[in-house]
Amino acid sequence: MRHFHFSKYPIPELLILVVFILMINSRFGKTYPYIKADGIGYYDYLPSIFIRHDLTRKSQLLINHPECYKTIQKKGVYVHYHGYLVDKYPVGTAVLQSPFFLITYLTTPLQGNPEDGYQKPFQQAVLYATLFYLFLGVFFLGKILEMYNVRRGIIIFIEFLAVFGTAITNYANYDASFSHVYSFFAINAFMYFCLKNFKRKDITYFLTACLFFGLILIIRNINVLILLFIPFLAGSFKQLKQVVQDIFRKPKMFLFGILIILAVFSIQSWAWFEQTGNYLIYSYQGEGFNFSHPEILNILFSYKKGLFVYTPVLIFSLLEVFRLAIKHDYYRVLTWSLFFLIITYIFSSWHSWDYGASYGSRVYIDYYGVFFILIAILINKVPHYLQAGIIVLSALTVPVNLIQTYQYKNFILHWTDMTRERYWEVFLKTGKQYNGLLWKINFNPNHFTCVKKVTLGDINKNASETPLVIYKTTSRSIPDFNKVEIIQILFKNGFSEKNKSKIIVRIADSASQKTEYWYDPYLIHFSQKGLNKEHRGFQCYKFNPLTDGKTKITTVSLYAPEQENTLKNFTIKFLKPVD
Repeated sequence: MRHFHFSKYPIPELLILVVFILMINSRFGKTYPYIKADGIGYYDYLPSIFIRHDLTRKSQLLINHPECYKTIQKKGVYVHYHGYLVDKYPVGTAVLQSPFFLITYLTTPLQGNPEDGYQKPFQQAVLYATLFYLFLGVFFLGKILEMYNVRRGIIIFIEFLAVFGTAITNYANYDASFSHVYSFFAINAFMYFCLKNFKRKDITYFLTACLFFGLILIIRNINVLILLFIPFLAGSFKQLKQVVQDIFRKPKMFLFGILIILAVFSIQSWAWFEQTGNYLIYSYQGEGFNFSHPEILNILFSYKKGLFVYTPVLIFSLLEVFRLAIKHDYYRVLTWSLFFLIITYIFSSWHSWDYGASYGSRVYIDYYGVFFILIAILINKVPHYLQAGIIVLSALTVPVNLIQTYQYKNFILHWTDMTRERYWEVFLKTGKQYNGLLWKINFNPNHFTCVKKVTLGDINKNASETPLVIYKTTSRSIPDFNKVEIIQILFKNGFSEKNKSKIIVRIADSASQKTEYWYDPYLIHFSQKGLNKEHRGFQCYKFNPLTDGKTKITTVSLYAPEQENTLKNFTIKFLKPVD
């Protein structure tokens, strides 16, 4: 019987993927839709080409599909370029998604409406595509680490950390339509074939590396920066010099490699040409870099989106840089550090260094392989007593990442406006009462005027499943009720984290009793100065003005099933915009 070589088969990688799928289904809950935000821009090439047949998006086609473009354009997917609407996002992610899209397209009946290409089967197809390329990305990461003679057990541990201890957990699930997992795969594959070529000087490896480099360019153009990591991959100045000399000795091979890169990049050029009539354009119109004001400290350490705050496992890569310096391996120290500093300088110089509503510092996901190479070497090389400590500490970052990923998905972490105080206020908190705690509606008081103020004094209620009606009124008793947009409620309380009481505001039609507005935030959502502190807090109940002229009934109730409550100086304000 032929001997079975466990290490030759990607069984651990498949098991990691299976565990990941089981975890996101059981612990994180199902996500819908998967195609959203930036992901729409990466994906929309596919329905544009195969369903709407209107990649050019010229005026007549816009008339034919107005509702579709109206919906998509709300996400800022298209930008105006010389009179045309051009998808500002690169085409590479759609290229990799295309096999999954086409299978779905051929097996799913279309409905002939603007939702075609975005129905549930297509949403699921994008998730499956992302999981597939996650598997390949992890697989190539393992192959890279084998090239550095890392022990198999450590490789599996590193692969586990990459999936469960980093932002990949989010971007292979909740934000699966984003490009980062696809770039993670392509960059890891590129690095692997570069290493193979350095070791064996085989033209096949060189040309395959060129193929993946072309793919890297059309997935996310800025990732051309991975070329700057080649000196580290070379391993020494002597080897780097040898690689350069080999290129000059074999100009035909080099030219063939360039042609492969250009052939792959031509897909992007074709997409640009079809949309604008130009083969090369800058699609991020109105956005760019501010190289004179990089936000280096923020992008690495801020509570808003700091790399090492939201992905702390990567800190161990810096420990390996320190160890290499002690071992006098200055070549690797210099080449890795320079690469890290250069990409950090460029990433932090983007006009929006936090890269919008997102989990953590997502731009680094593409380069996680760069960090995990060092982490794996560190664990592989240090003495056993240090190895155990590093493994334990790095493993502890996994639950932190999983909890923070859960918090992000469930609106506990704010997507754009985290601070040190806010971060520690909800640190590792997962209770439902924390959902939306940091998402309080704020407004400029100069832009609103109070049409009615009601002061009710102190409100006391014992624990009971029956809500206490605090205030009830009709729209006829509120001046300009048809213009009211905010009901603000204020009171003084201790805002204990253990308090799961709610203040419910319901607006219903007087005749039909149909509910037209309902919002029931937990009491702690009224806090202004932090939890477990006695102070005066408030909450804004915001809604679209009810202008149908029918009489409405507004009810304010206190729901306190578990504890006694005292709400001091309870005040209600009805606010409308200043005319």
